[in-house]
Amino acid sequence: MKKKLWLGAMMIAMALGLTACGEKKESSANEGESITIDFINQTGADVGILRIRPNEKDDWSENLLQEEAWKQNYEMPVSLSGELPKPEDGWQVEMKFLNGTEEIWQGIVLEDKTTAVFSYENGLPVVKIEASQESDKTSDTGNVTE
Repeated sequence: MKKKLWLGAMMIAMALGLTACGEKKESSANEGESITIDFINQTGADVGILRIRPNEKDDWSENLLQEEAWKQNYEMPVSLSGELPKPEDGWQVEMKFLNGTEEIWQGIVLEDKTTAVFSYENGLPVVKIEASQESDKTSDTGNVTE
C-alpha cells in the first residue's frame, strides 16, 4: 500500500511541478528543484482527501491520495518538483476526513528530506517538521483559519 501511495504522490507531484512552471513568481526557486517530504497522519482519523497549495490565492492541488483513505499513523511520501514557489508564510495543507469533517493546516515549511507529522494539540491542528536524519530539529507551526 505504501508503494502505491508513494507512486501516486510522485505522479501528482510531477503534474504539480509542471503546472507551477507556467507562471514565474519572484518567490520561486530555481527550475528543476525537487523535494520529498514524508507526511504522517496522527490526527486520530482517516483522511479521504489530501491537498496542498502555496497560499490562499492559489488553487488547491489535486487529491494527493491514490488510495481510498490515508489511515491514522500511516506515512506517505509527497514529492514536488519543478519551479516551486517559496511562500513567505508557508504552505497550506487541507485534509477532508472520512467522518465528514475537514481541517486546514497553515504555515507549513516544506523542505527536502523532512517529515511532517500532522496532529492536534488542545483541539488545534499542529504540524511538527522533523529532519529525516537523526537530529533534534523540530518546529511547531500552523493554526487553522476556518
